[in-house]
Amino acid sequence: MNIYSYKITRDYGFAPNPFGIYCTLACCKPHIRKKAVVGDWIIGTGAVQNGLLNHLLFLMKVTEKITFQEYWNDDRFNYKKPVINGSLKQIHGDNIYYFQDDKWFQVDSHHSLHNGEENEKNLIQDLSGEYVLISDYFVYLGDKCLKVPDAYLELCPTSKQRDYITIRNEELVERFIKSILEKYDLGLIGTPINWREYKQLQLL
Repeated sequence: MNIYSYKITRDYGFAPNPFGIYCTLACCKPHIRKKAVVGDWIIGTGAVQNGLLNHLLFLMKVTEKITFQEYWNDDRFNYKKPVINGSLKQIHGDNIYYFQDDKWFQVDSHHSLHNGEENEKNLIQDLSGEYVLISDYFVYLGDKCLKVPDAYLELCPTSKQRDYITIRNEELVERFIKSILEKYDLGLIGTPINWREYKQLQLL
């Protein structure tokens, strides 16, 4: 079992996308998506940018790992294809890439340009991860995030650490996960941190 921990600076319910029975990581964090395998754990914590350094936002056990085209073609994940004029959940769908006529396409989404055109930088970065990580065994806290107790701080990347860290202390991780699962039910607990921007605009 490998445990990957990274900081989330922007949490819109896009990466990860925690809605429905599956939490998915399809965009951003390409190195984690490429390396992680079924049975590994992903831990996401807050960052200095959102004032939530050392706060747990989500954790997920990888239960499936599939390609982007498999993700696009699988009917289970049609609800994760974005609908730009839909609800906030639909707007932030992460099932945005498909291959056709020897070319990858990016649909209008949170990772596109503001005018809906393809964002080549995001496309290249996202697709470099090659895979989509899927979990039906996760806890997403979002705006109900938990301050990580001092005893478990080594599970959180510091303000100076970038991308992600790999946790070697499996015993510590197992204790931490056990404590979270004793406190929370599986699934969606809170709403994405950055949805407060929509609340301020009275759009939620």
